[in-house]
Parts: sequence; structure tokens; C-alpha cells
Amino acid sequence: MKTSLKYLPLWIPFVYSMAMSGIALHGWSRSTIPLPAGIPVFVAFLPMAFFFSAIQSQIHLSGLEKRIATLEKQSVSVTDKISN
Repeated sequence: MKTSLKYLPLWIPFVYSMAMSGIALHGWSRSTIPLPAGIPVFVAFLPMAFFFSAIQSQIHLSGLEKRIATLEKQSVSVTDKISN
């Protein structure tokens, strides 16, 4: 459960965009303007889902890179102590 909650911020933008897409589809189905199916959702919200998900993924990866860098520094300091 703890692992599942750790990755929740990566899914929030996707779920938000899906909800907005559902609202857009509902509004489109009640509209009298003739448009091809799915165009309002694609134009308005689908690219936003990929954009927000990419931003959250980048933030997550940056955090992982920082953790790796600190672990590498710690391992170098430990090996220096051992070699002396």
C-alpha cells in the first residue's frame, strides 16, 4: 500500500485530464454543433494529460537522480575510509 501511494502523484494529472475529457464528451453529446466524434476531447484535454504526466514524471525522475547522486557520494566516502 505504501508503494502504491508513493506513485500516486504520477497518476493525478492523468486522472484529472480523464475527468475533464469526460465532462467535454458529455457536453459535446448534448451540443447541437456537428463535430466529428472525440474532437473536443482530443483538442482540449488529451494533450494536456500527456503534458501534465510528463511534468510529474520529470519531477519524480529528478528526485530519483538526486537520491542516486547522494548514494554515490556516500559510497565514495566509505571506500575512501576503507582504503586509508
